[in-house]
Amino acid sequence: MTQILFIELLGGLGDVLIALPAIQALTASHPQAHMTVLTFAPGDSLLHHHPQVHRVLQAPAGQARQAVTEALRSPYDLVVTDTTYDGIADLVRQSGAPQMVTNLWRSPPPDQGVSDRMLQILQHEGLIPAAAREHRHPRLHPTAEECDRVQAQLRSLGHPRIALYPDAGMAIKQWSPDRFVALGRLLHQRYGASLIVPAGADPKQAQAIVDQLKGATLWPRGSLRDLAALFAQLDCVVAVDTGPARIAAAVGTPTITLFGPAWQGRYGQPAPHINLQGYAPCPERNIANFTEQACWYSGTCPFVWDTCVNLITPEQVVEAIDEILGRGSEGPRSAEFVLAKGRIDSVNISDQISSLNLSMLGNFENSSSPQTIPKVLGEVETGGNHVGVAQRPNLEAPPIDALRVSESSWQNSLPASLPTPYPLPLSPWLNARNLLVMRLDNIGDVLMTAPALQAIKETSPHTRLTLMASPAGALAGPLLPWVDDVLPWRVLWQALGQPPGDVEQEWALINTLKSRQFDGAIIFTSFKQSPHPAALICQIAGIPLRLGASQETGECLTQRIADLPSDLHQVERNLRLVETAGFEVQNRHLSIAIPPFARVPAVPYLLLNPWASCPSRMYDLERFAIAARTLADKTGWPVVVTGTAKERAAAASLLDTLGPHAIDLIGQTSLGDLVALVASARLLLSNNTSTMHIADATQTPSVILFAGTELERQWQPRQTRVRLLRRPTPCSPCYAFTCPYELECLDIAPQDVVAAGLALLNFDV
Repeated sequence: MTQILFIELLGGLGDVLIALPAIQALTASHPQAHMTVLTFAPGDSLLHHHPQVHRVLQAPAGQARQAVTEALRSPYDLVVTDTTYDGIADLVRQSGAPQMVTNLWRSPPPDQGVSDRMLQILQHEGLIPAAAREHRHPRLHPTAEECDRVQAQLRSLGHPRIALYPDAGMAIKQWSPDRFVALGRLLHQRYGASLIVPAGADPKQAQAIVDQLKGATLWPRGSLRDLAALFAQLDCVVAVDTGPARIAAAVGTPTITLFGPAWQGRYGQPAPHINLQGYAPCPERNIANFTEQACWYSGTCPFVWDTCVNLITPEQVVEAIDEILGRGSEGPRSAEFVLAKGRIDSVNISDQISSLNLSMLGNFENSSSPQTIPKVLGEVETGGNHVGVAQRPNLEAPPIDALRVSESSWQNSLPASLPTPYPLPLSPWLNARNLLVMRLDNIGDVLMTAPALQAIKETSPHTRLTLMASPAGALAGPLLPWVDDVLPWRVLWQALGQPPGDVEQEWALINTLKSRQFDGAIIFTSFKQSPHPAALICQIAGIPLRLGASQETGECLTQRIADLPSDLHQVERNLRLVETAGFEVQNRHLSIAIPPFARVPAVPYLLLNPWASCPSRMYDLERFAIAARTLADKTGWPVVVTGTAKERAAAASLLDTLGPHAIDLIGQTSLGDLVALVASARLLLSNNTSTMHIADATQTPSVILFAGTELERQWQPRQTRVRLLRRPTPCSPCYAFTCPYELECLDIAPQDVVAAGLALLNFDV
């Protein structure tokens, strides 16, 4: 056998490197053969200077079949292809080659790596001996000149040198920049690591990460061969499941690869590299073909997080790096051991990581003995070695049936912020001493800014914080102890119905903001609102820093987040905004101040607040009354009924139905009083309205009649025990103020409300 053609046209950079072990094994098994590889750019450049690849043919983009036809004009003794689309397999069969393999991409078992599967098929075809499967590690070969250029640039950087590669071709595969920043800080504190952040397709993202990491180096974007030469000089690389992660592994540098949609058991890299999987038990995962998963087509995760990759924590990555660099619980090893990459490669990695414990670091001031926690479970066998899988409990997709949308069993698994291991480099926001935060909607929307306001105040305790809100939303000010002042204002662009058109009112706002001399304004909005009108007002008022989330471009915002998923929970959306500004989040849960209220009943009671500011979110009052009366009969507890004075007239029939069970406080409570009542109630019955968020903050069990106007995952309680009830309808989410379909989504029988309440109360019926 003298001429071999290997056709690799699956299209991804990573696919070339997945196929490289098969190419290496074929050449090693037939040392007299001449190996030609046909593939796409830019992956073709990686094969240049490879001692086992003699010629590389580049297929023009979009012309795979034509490129194969042209390549097959030359005679080959063996043709192997991992590509079957466009009739390429038929072209190979018709080539007249004495030997051929027309489909090397035959589905491996779930936990067999694709590279291993290719080697297995070649062995089965009699083309390589069993011993040739030793070539399971792809190898790239930067030239001495390429490596010398990199070494000259790295000379001033100490060891360990660790690269953080944040770039990914799809948002669904990305690990968020804030997690890379948190990881970098941990590595700086734990190892004094020199951190290198290579710029990829999004250089601004890489620069933003570097700006927040003390002493980090931004590596300018170059060719793939330049990147390979860089990785070859490092001690570890952390990257998401993308081609550069495979480049790092192929130059022999230990690599931590973070997996989301794809299954690490099939696409992970062999030891000593470590693969971490986000949400391993995902019911939507299609191991056979992840490109058929819903998240792959939509680019968004169907569950409560924006991407399952973000369920992998920085602490878990640090633990994996500890294993790779040879650090155990006894603390750092000698520099000679840690940095001798050749020695690390030569040890029996399966012995070292046969039972990899990913653990939290605990006290960052004394982290030499990390505390292992049960949040990380399981081992997955890959290529003979055990690789830790980042997996959290209680993250199963919430069951959805005709009535019950979810019970918040996943709330304790929300990502927690990290303590800061060393002082943050001051961003302009952290220098500010007079900040304006704007949330111009209703009470519930303002309450959901609480964790973000807390993060601002705890990070910068000397900053004066002014909350600007609508007149209704401003009532929540006393419940937010991190706020120093409240500025109520009804702005033109938030007016319901016909805008008043009072231009003088807007000039009055501009003058008011100007007189207060704010250093910056953080504009909180929902996904369907624009921060630009508020930013324009702030710009005219001379506020120098202006932050908001928007996919729209414009000059009014000095800092803009453009990639927040539209279905992200509102609390998390607010937190992402302040984290972008550099504020550290210690608590992602909703919390508010609970004022005293002398009229809280001394006996156990149920609380009924059946109102909502939006008619399309109100469950039928009579059904609410029947459900509450039935619960009162079964528990023996009275029903406290709350509401504003304007709801008094509509409450007459409801109170009649409740009869002697009712304690009528309608129109007799302030917002603070309502919070105190919710906090002490055994159970809340309400709609998707501000009382739902109050109950979440006070951890009061709740049955919520959640209309189809919004997506549950955008607004639902995250830390209290709750049952959200609605009927699925094709019009959901409508975001409408009124419903043209007679509220079919809230056609819930009172007995279903009762059953949900009794279940939360652990009452036997």
